[in-house]
Formats: sequence, structure tokens, C-alpha cells
Amino acid sequence: MEKPVTMGCPQVSCSGPEFWNILYNSLLNMDFTHRISVITFADDLPVLTRGKCALDAENYANQDLKKTENWARENKMHFNENKSKVLLVTMKTSGDNRTLNMYLYNKCLEQASEIKYLGIYFYSRFSFDRHVDYITGTCTPIVNMLAKSAKLKWGMGNRSLKVIYSGVIEPILTHGAPIRDRALTRQNNLRKYQRVQRMMDIKIAKAFRTLSYEASCVLAGVRPIRFAVEENVRT
Repeated sequence: MEKPVTMGCPQVSCSGPEFWNILYNSLLNMDFTHRISVITFADDLPVLTRGKCALDAENYANQDLKKTENWARENKMHFNENKSKVLLVTMKTSGDNRTLNMYLYNKCLEQASEIKYLGIYFYSRFSFDRHVDYITGTCTPIVNMLAKSAKLKWGMGNRSLKVIYSGVIEPILTHGAPIRDRALTRQNNLRKYQRVQRMMDIKIAKAFRTLSYEASCVLAGVRPIRFAVEENVRT
């Protein structure tokens, strides 16, 4: 049975991703204004606009959002205006308009103080403190669950726990490191990471909870998390 496909891409098909890439290439190659950068990951589309002030960025963004609307209409697609958010990133503390009026399908988009994109929280001040809290909050329950099966004298051995750390905990802690590496130069954020690693190191080394962070890394045979982040940034 044959059926003509006039819009979208076939789901769960081998050719679907390639068709999607070909379709999206026409959007990326559009004649946007020189203040705009458009990037894509799967079906996520961040539109980055820079300007001398908030009003300047707003004007450029609205021009290119209109072009994006027209592209979607020509390709029988529709961007979800209810899920689209606006984030103003600025280091200015005063003298700037903090309310942006950007429109998609004639609807004013909601302005947020933070946006989560690809598992990373972006804040209006471009600090990643909120993301550090999110990451450590994700790892802590995982480590606590392992405590039920990794006691001092019985349960999972140090080799298995080390594999879990290197395959689960460390990738979560280092996710997006090239973007947010500067956040770990602040000692309070770094200590949050070290606290999570120390909890895991103690279980790997089968040590007591009074063990210091530096000693826990040595006994567990695990590199300090700061070194892991720096390696992730370099690669």
C-alpha cells in the first residue's frame, strides 16, 4: 500500500532523520538579519539575537521570527507558540527595558527568567548557579539509592560502584561543561559538586563518613571532579 506524504516526516523510519535534516537546512540557510544566529538540535530551534539594548534586540528578533513563520507555513509546519519562551541575557543592572514584546503567530511570547535547553539551565544573568543545584539535586538521590546495596561490609563491591560512578554520576556532573565551566570557579558551586563526589567516593572506598574529600578521591581511585570538568572542556 502506498500513501503520499505531503507534510512532516515518517515516524520511526530510517529515512526520517535525513528528510528532517534536508528540510531544516532550508531554514538555517535563510537570509536572516546580521544580528541573528539560528541553531538547531533535532526539532529544537533557539533564535539568538544580540542588540545594543533590549529594544534593538526585540526589533531584530521580531523581523526574523516573522521570516520563520513564513518558512513554517510554506513547509506545512507549525511552531508551538505556547512552548516558546523569551530570555533576556544582560549584565546591565539599570537603564534597560526588561520587558520584551516578541511575537510568534501574533501571540506575545512569555518572557522567562531562566530557560532549560538540552538539560542545561540558562539564567538571565548568564550564571549557572541554578544548573549546579539542578545537577547536584539529580545525582544525590542516585547516590542515596546505592546506599541501600553498598554497605561497609556487604553489598556491591568497589569495582562495580566505580563503574557506576564513571558511567552515570560523572557524565551527569560534567554535562555541558564547556558552557558552564566558569560557574565552578565559584567555591560554593564547586563544593556542591565535591559533596556529591565525596558521597560516592566513600561508598567506593567502603570508608566512614568522616573521611575528607581529598582523601576520599585517593582511596576510591577517582580523579577530583574539577579535573574531570576541565578535561571535558578541553575535548
